[in-house]
Amino acid sequence: MAEAAGFRWERPPDVVFTELAEAYTAAVHRGVKAIVQRWAPQIENWMKENAPWTDRTGNARQTLHTEIEDVVNQAVALILAHGVHYGVFLELKNAGRYAVVTPALDEFGPAIWSDVREMLT
Repeated sequence: MAEAAGFRWERPPDVVFTELAEAYTAAVHRGVKAIVQRWAPQIENWMKENAPWTDRTGNARQTLHTEIEDVVNQAVALILAHGVHYGVFLELKNAGRYAVVTPALDEFGPAIWSDVREMLT
């Protein structure tokens, strides 16, 4: 190991730094995943309770859902989605009058980011 002026490294700094950076990245990933796992059921329930359309069959409301995906163990995606083929029309037609996904993002996005910021401090 390197030695200078009576100081001896037990492990080279570049190796330790790399290991610590990887450990920190993994810890942040786990933390973000835990945050979205905690929020996902609440968001799904909110979407089902606050969907602004009048049900005819109930299919659109019943199939609103959230999914959590790991993206190559480097990112976490929280997906808010419809389970019916016409969900895109509910979101985009009539100037978004029947949208529920975008309002859910507006409702919960700031709270999720707040949790992430808190985790990182």
